[in-house]
Amino acid sequence: MKKTLILVILFLMMTNLFCQTNKYRPFPDSNAIWDQSIWYLDGCCQVSDDQSLYISGDTTIGPYTYHKLYINGYTSEFCPPPDCGNPFPPYYHIGDYWGAFRQDTLNKRVYLYQGKDTLAYDFNLNVGDQIHSCLNYCGNSVHSIDSVLVGNKYTKRFWLSCNGHNDYVALIEGIGSTYGAFASLLFPFESGSSLGCVKENNQTIWPSDIDGCALITNVNELSITPRIFIYPNPATDKITIEASSAHSQSQLSIMNLNGQELITRQITQPKTQLDISSLPSGVYFVRVTNDRTVTVGKFVKQ
Repeated sequence: MKKTLILVILFLMMTNLFCQTNKYRPFPDSNAIWDQSIWYLDGCCQVSDDQSLYISGDTTIGPYTYHKLYINGYTSEFCPPPDCGNPFPPYYHIGDYWGAFRQDTLNKRVYLYQGKDTLAYDFNLNVGDQIHSCLNYCGNSVHSIDSVLVGNKYTKRFWLSCNGHNDYVALIEGIGSTYGAFASLLFPFESGSSLGCVKENNQTIWPSDIDGCALITNVNELSITPRIFIYPNPATDKITIEASSAHSQSQLSIMNLNGQELITRQITQPKTQLDISSLPSGVYFVRVTNDRTVTVGKFVKQ
């Protein structure tokens, strides 16, 4: 009797999870923020564009209603000493119009408008399917499918493959991708992007273990926003990590794209050097946490 009861409970739990992940989660249509970062190499310097992409109002273009997107944030440059010269002054952008998007929820599609209406996401996907998207610059296909917690429910996550790079980025229903809301889907080499967190209705909905997702609202906030720099990037055996938020109670973690922690250590100084020679080639996240902030960066191991 007890064994039968346990089997029934397990069946109900699995059925509930299956129902959750098979119910499509649309994008937010208001009061949402995507905190994301874009970086690229400029000689031996690294340029970073840290930004909050947010929805503010709707607009009608032709027969469709679009949700307008704006950006707050800043672009800055970091030049490792001693031979890389001086960085350029930071450029601040507050309330810049970025584009707009609309949804076809019935068909699980999201369209982006930046001068014309283009398909950004089609979440009707199975393993092996090719990605049809204006964001696809790499001939991506679906390598694997699993689920991830978004808000208080699990939703589908589609891991992509491009030119032998398996599971290097994931599409997530209701979120966009692990690169950003509408970031280019391309394996990083001397440039890349990462999604830090997503907030909807003043609640962080992704990832589930971060609570510090916030909209940058003025220039003064930009000067105190925690920063993280990783160099060289790409790297082969060692990386140097400079995190402005690091202090005596900070923990540094190296994670793969599945969120598995591969290296962890306590750090007490803003600058740390790590030996990564034992890591397989691929893309990794660096996370620095303390009692006040969570700072995330990304690097490529060649």
